[in-house]
Amino acid sequence: MTLEQTLKEIKTLIPFAEEDVETGDPATLNGRRGRKIQSMEQISRLKRDYKNELLKTAVFIVVYGSERGEFEKIATNDRFGLFSANPEDFYNDLAARIPPVVYQGKESVSNVFDILGRHLEDKMNEIGVLEYNQLVFKEAYVGTSTTQAEFTKLVKRAVNDQMGAEVVGIQAVNSIMAQAISRNHSGKTTPIILGTDDLSLVMSLHSDLPRLSDRVFFVKAGEITGHLAINGAIPLHEVNGNTVKSALATINKTIKK
Repeated sequence: MTLEQTLKEIKTLIPFAEEDVETGDPATLNGRRGRKIQSMEQISRLKRDYKNELLKTAVFIVVYGSERGEFEKIATNDRFGLFSANPEDFYNDLAARIPPVVYQGKESVSNVFDILGRHLEDKMNEIGVLEYNQLVFKEAYVGTSTTQAEFTKLVKRAVNDQMGAEVVGIQAVNSIMAQAISRNHSGKTTPIILGTDDLSLVMSLHSDLPRLSDRVFFVKAGEITGHLAINGAIPLHEVNGNTVKSALATINKTIKK
């Protein structure tokens, strides 16, 4: 089904799934309970279908540079209505599932990876990925993480090295799904902004996101610290309504080719 068809079915079932079944005629209570349970199960299935369609229509716009926040603010306002997701969410969430005592010198790094792998399985199930590369401990990861930020950096490195940064795109689609449903989104494209100041992550996304979608674009908004050359990136020295409009027009033109 298309996004529009799936969304229509979800909206039809929501009143039954949210019904207060305890009120009304006691003689039909079991019937109401059954209808509610069935509706909730159907909505769960339809949301999986909707999420899969979102992924098929996704357009990923990776924005980096000093003005990335302003670009995101303008592009997600009512005028343009794009979606946005934090590309750090997958790594942050996965790392946060590990108690600090585990990685602060209490366990060997290889044992930490064993524990991380179990939490990774839960995480991947949550975002609907059944097949993926397992994280394997390597000598290059030896070291002590004393803070969650340091551990998250290690997790990001391992995930990008062994699984691929395209998982950021899958996480992004999951994170916008509820908003897309509430906005009745059923368009032919689902543009998602991924703004980051991590240039290493930008390069990982540049190499890995195309495995997930052939509609991946990069916008350099403002200045960056260091050197990063991305072929085809759209440079914006100044970020305002007009330049954002121009950048999005360039992206739309490319998509329609």
